[in-house]
Amino acid sequence: MDDERLFALHAQFKADEEVPEGWYRDGEAMAENAWVVDIDLFVEVSMSAAEWEAVRGTTLDLGIGEDELSLDIPADVSFEECWHLPGCGLFEPAAGVTEEQLAEAEDFDEDDELGRFGDLFVLPIVS
Repeated sequence: MDDERLFALHAQFKADEEVPEGWYRDGEAMAENAWVVDIDLFVEVSMSAAEWEAVRGTTLDLGIGEDELSLDIPADVSFEECWHLPGCGLFEPAAGVTEEQLAEAEDFDEDDELGRFGDLFVLPIVS
C-alpha cells in the first residue's frame, strides 16, 4: 500500500470510521507485533481466551522491540475492541528542537513547543 492510502486509512481510523482489518500492518514495522503509522504505535497482543481472562485487573508487560511497557488492564476491559492510550506512542520533536533542549527540559511531554507524542493502540487478539 502506498503512503497516501495508508495515511488516508489512518485518518479514517482516527475519525472512528470503518477501515479494513489490519490496515496498520502496512506501516513501519517496529517489532514482530508492532507497527508505526505517523507517530502512532499499533501493538497486537495475542493470547488464548483463558490467558486474557487471567490478565483482567492486573498489569500486562508489553515487549516492543527492545522496549518494555507495563499496561494496567482494567477488570472490565473488552477484548473485542482496540484500546487507545493517548500520548503513549512515539515522540516527534518540533522543527529546530535539539537533543540538548530535550535533555534539559524537565517535563517535555507537557510542552507542545518541543514536539508531540503519538498515541498507542493495543489490539487484543484472542487465539
